Amino acid sequence: MISDLDKKVLILFGKHHKSLRKERKLTYRQMAQRCNIDYGDIQKIESGKINITMLTLIELAKGLNLPPKDLLDFEGFVKHP
Repeated sequence: MISDLDKKVLILFGKHHKSLRKERKLTYRQMAQRCNIDYGDIQKIESGKINITMLTLIELAKGLNLPPKDLLDFEGFVKHP
């Protein structure tokens, strides 16, 4: 079962991805074509409804033409000491 904190992280990641996608003026479908992920799944990722794998993270980064680490650099990301 996923905790409330984990749900919050997924939502924050999704919002971050959405802002990066919109900065590049990409629709869901255009993003899907660039990264070989179904556009419906991109919608779910951006709304925080699904937890993605490392491979999906890499595909999303390819679609946005940036390093995967940039997708993980978002406000509210929980960093442990």
